Amino acid sequence: MKKVEFPFVKCGKVFEPELPDQLRPYEPPILLAEVRVNPKNRSKPCILVKYSEFITLSFLGLNPKLTLTYRLVKETNSNEKAQILEEWDFGFDSLEVFEVTTVDTKQPTVLTFCDCLDCEKDEDIIYKLEIVQIDTNSVKNFAITNQLITATVIQGEVQ
Repeated sequence: MKKVEFPFVKCGKVFEPELPDQLRPYEPPILLAEVRVNPKNRSKPCILVKYSEFITLSFLGLNPKLTLTYRLVKETNSNEKAQILEEWDFGFDSLEVFEVTTVDTKQPTVLTFCDCLDCEKDEDIIYKLEIVQIDTNSVKNFAITNQLITATVIQGEVQ
């Protein structure tokens, strides 16, 4: 009889760093959140990492724009260097001119990634979500709020 392995969910830690108006790719990334899992005793486990947040921003002037580049990395004890799993771009811009009034907006963001491993692992895996680039134009201020990161571990097959 085949052993049934139930999924489990781990909640991670979120951070609230000060966000600069500009961040270039050659500068150190900004850590937003991380989640640690140990999928031991799972045959070919899959880990679904999910991160959600709201981006609130206020802008005034010509061609307001906010661009963020996120990066998901994986770290393990056996690998000295972090592995880049995925990058996502968030962009908000407007062709309208807002010279008279400040406009406030709140944008929801959800990022997901499924990491299917080809063998059983018995070590901690840390998934980290970072911002690696920020560009702004005519943005008075912006913030990242209501952050949440989770990892769901299931038994799966590499596809």
